[in-house]
Amino acid sequence: MVAICANMHLGDAWEWADSPEYPEKFSGLAFRIVLNYITYSMTH
Repeated sequence: MVAICANMHLGDAWEWADSPEYPEKFSGLAFRIVLNYITYSMTH
């Protein structure tokens, strides 16, 4: 399986998730995307 994420910085969203200056909606979205990838890869 290959996941291509163009113009997405999932690692940066994880790294800055605890920073009050970083928007929560982006860090929450990054966590949801990666959890969806993990769930999909384990069930298919």
